[in-house]
Amino acid sequence: MLLFVRGITLLNTMLSVGVFLGISLTVFLLAKQSQKSYANIFLALVVLCYTIFILPGYLYGARILQYVPHISNTGALIYPLLGPLIYLYAKASTQRSFRLQLRDFLHVTPFLFFLIIDWDFLVISGPEKYAHYENLIIRGVYPMPVWERLAKVLVSSVYFLLSIRFIFRYQKHLSATSTSIDRTYSQWLLLFSSVLLVPLVIIALVAFTQYEVVSVTIFAFCFVFFIIVVYAAALLKPRLFHRFPNQMESESAQEIAQKKYESSNLRESQKEQMVNKLLTYVTTEKPYLEPELTLGQLAEQVDIPSHYLSQIINEKIQQSFGDFINSYRVEKAKAMLTDDNYSHFTIIATAYEAGFNSKTAFYEAFKKFTGSTPSKYRKSLISS
Repeated sequence: MLLFVRGITLLNTMLSVGVFLGISLTVFLLAKQSQKSYANIFLALVVLCYTIFILPGYLYGARILQYVPHISNTGALIYPLLGPLIYLYAKASTQRSFRLQLRDFLHVTPFLFFLIIDWDFLVISGPEKYAHYENLIIRGVYPMPVWERLAKVLVSSVYFLLSIRFIFRYQKHLSATSTSIDRTYSQWLLLFSSVLLVPLVIIALVAFTQYEVVSVTIFAFCFVFFIIVVYAAALLKPRLFHRFPNQMESESAQEIAQKKYESSNLRESQKEQMVNKLLTYVTTEKPYLEPELTLGQLAEQVDIPSHYLSQIINEKIQQSFGDFINSYRVEKAKAMLTDDNYSHFTIIATAYEAGFNSKTAFYEAFKKFTGSTPSKYRKSLISS
């Protein structure tokens, strides 16, 4: 079953586009200097892995692989690096002041393990490697034992779960510390991490088709697709390649903050003083009109440590930070909807004026606190 047909075919064209975009993206991301440099480095390495995986197929179709036979099957060798790199990319994107630590290098262990397992393949001659690759492409004969392929899939699955765990922690952190949650960033990480699920899908397909070459072709299509996705994101959503908003503290810093929160010895009188100070400031200064307001920013403004501020909002006001701020914004919007001076304002204009940064966030918060949508609320006022 020959899917990598030599000459000009749709698949070869796709692979050539993928290789070109992959190399150019890798150079772009490595050369890009920004506050998100660590994350961009990991992203560049992920794209490079994609490119290396599809490169032998492109070279084979272009009748060049036989002259550089040692490149054959390099994709299978470097695949165990993909999971750790995607996990570290998610971690570097969402963690404030991320720095590589010694324990992070332990993530290279699966790659080194499989490299030792595949040592016999590494040391064979170039023509032998080329013959192995051609057997795979033409006859669907794969030299890697089944247990090794399953082990690599297991590693990918573990790192997918680790990445998802980190992304969900970031979403939870945004909900607790920010009033304006842009889901674009977490959705981007979820999409990007989903490439690690490709092997699981392929196992099911191969079980039905019995053709190993089908898995290689699907891998190639998926990796080219993800390269194009990254390229499109760089053009259409360049903010994804800068620092993510409201990043988390490191796990150790979070544990310290949590211990401070749990061991807080604030007296009730101190809590009452802080609550009164907070409510007075919010009422008079109206910080909720700032769309990007965060817990840390408000803590600085009222001169209350952020972990104490979070504690008194949760315990004394019995709301999350987001609900606390959005309740003021909803009240501001309700006042505007009943004020003839704002009768010419559209719903979305009212939302922005009240401190919301999107129509979706406004509608969700308004319905949560009033049980009605803004438009229905306005109509009910007119009818009454």
